[in-house]
Amino acid sequence: MDTAGKENRNPRRRKSLRWSMVRRLVFGWFLPLFIMICLVVFIMTRNVLGQVEQTILASVEKTEEIMEYQLKDCEQVSKDASYKAVIVELYKEYLEKENAVGFEKKLKQYLNEQYGCDDNLIAAMLVVLENPEISAYAINYSNAGTYQNVQFFNTKAREKVLEVASTLDTGTTLVGVEGKIYMVRNLVTSKFVPYAVLALELDRESLMASYAGIWGYADAALYWNGELLVPGGRENEGHREHDYDYIVNVLGDRDALYEYKGGGYSHAYRRIRTYGGTMILRVSLDNSVTYAEMSAMWYFFLLLLVFMVPLVIQMMRFFHNKVTVPLGDIIAASDAVREGKLGIQITNEEDNEEFYHMKDSFNHMSRQLKNQFDKIYLEEIALRDAKIMALQSQINPHFLNNTLEAINWEARLNGNYKVSGMIEALSTMLGETMNRKEAQFHTVEEEMVYADAYLYITSQRFGAKFQCTKKIDERLLTVQVPRLIIQPIVENAVEHGMDTTEQGRLEVRLFEREDGYLCIEVEDNGRLTKEDRKRIDRILSQDIELSKEKRVSLGIRNVDQRLKMIYGSDCGLFINGGEEENTVSTILLKIDAPTEQ
Repeated sequence: MDTAGKENRNPRRRKSLRWSMVRRLVFGWFLPLFIMICLVVFIMTRNVLGQVEQTILASVEKTEEIMEYQLKDCEQVSKDASYKAVIVELYKEYLEKENAVGFEKKLKQYLNEQYGCDDNLIAAMLVVLENPEISAYAINYSNAGTYQNVQFFNTKAREKVLEVASTLDTGTTLVGVEGKIYMVRNLVTSKFVPYAVLALELDRESLMASYAGIWGYADAALYWNGELLVPGGRENEGHREHDYDYIVNVLGDRDALYEYKGGGYSHAYRRIRTYGGTMILRVSLDNSVTYAEMSAMWYFFLLLLVFMVPLVIQMMRFFHNKVTVPLGDIIAASDAVREGKLGIQITNEEDNEEFYHMKDSFNHMSRQLKNQFDKIYLEEIALRDAKIMALQSQINPHFLNNTLEAINWEARLNGNYKVSGMIEALSTMLGETMNRKEAQFHTVEEEMVYADAYLYITSQRFGAKFQCTKKIDERLLTVQVPRLIIQPIVENAVEHGMDTTEQGRLEVRLFEREDGYLCIEVEDNGRLTKEDRKRIDRILSQDIELSKEKRVSLGIRNVDQRLKMIYGSDCGLFINGGEEENTVSTILLKIDAPTEQ
């Protein structure tokens, strides 16, 4: 016992309360709160990213529709050159009179009237296919158009425009040349033979003006069939997001994509299939604008985490001063008591109710312990006297058992074997109740010996009015079961059967169920009335006044409670039957008995 006490007091087996508190504070509060904050930040960040993406893509789609409307307007005014038949009439007049100067003058006047004030155009150029030397143009000076736009077309764009027009038939397309955008259309005769090419130089700023209204807009770039028509302001920075091949690879089969970047800018891409080609738009967005709300959220949660640290420190200091120190005083005083310094007192100046009461209780306990120690000698004498009386009380059962043995031999010598058998059965029952080995379990065979002794006495008591049969699986006789569980059930069945019938019949069955449970059934031919059912339910329940119950009733209650405590709530005593059938008392327990402690 002393060795076990030393092991229990080994400080290496214990953990410091302070560090236990720190661990619980960290893992039970700080870490879950940190994880929760991170989870909230993650969810909110994902929601913000999703909302920004939807907003940006919707904005790009709307502005792209505006740009398409502008292109449709330009296409419509290019068609007017054919539908209004002014140019074709001038061309017929030229063919008849062959007055090239007059033809060019009238063409220029018409082009100025039609395109010189169009907000979407910078210039309009017309080239006669039969005589490319004959050409006319119109300049929109309100859109910062100059004669240099005409010179650029004649020197750098004209050849490419005519080449594209030769494959165009009556359709409309776009041609990009060194950042300038031309809408090209063939003018045809009544027989659909092209006689001239109309090239409208589009105003890039007007075309891209709607994109400046996108939330967080930084710049935008426009590609036509792989050629950069409208360079963004950040193209010269050399980022891969500005590379056409990269954009095509990122888009894949999609027509719209938002690409979030953790740095300063994100990008939205849009593919537009129109005019027999592919137009790709890239819009760069300033993250400091689009994600200003998310940045504020991050700062808030960062401040929250920073303010959590001093809170943890304050809680640790409070725990140290208000819990660890008072507990240290109590532990030191307890160790002093253990060393024999009885009556020691602790200075009690605590300002909290719990530890003040604890220290006060300890001081009171210490004083009481010293007072009690002074009475130890008298208590030891009283304990010695009690042990003597207990030894004397143990002599009586042995004396009774020996007396029964003497009476048994006397009955045998006189030839009264019936009395001798009853005395032997009673002696067997008395020896079993004495439990000299003090064992909690024994075999089914030993348990049946005790029950058989009771059944023998009962059969001698009632004679032919009582019959008992047994169906025992002998393979189960070696199974360990709790002591004194069968006889109380048998006794209850005998009392019940003999009370309700003139001829008592009893059958004891022992077998193993399919689910592995050991089943002991005691069936009597008594009928179970509603009153009996209520009485049994009351006896086996927890709410019962033991002082008002019979010994037999307390016996079956004791068996049920012991089995449930040993094997669990699925085991115990179950009594079933009715007014039209026999009563069956079932003892259900597990084959493997628990190890005795």
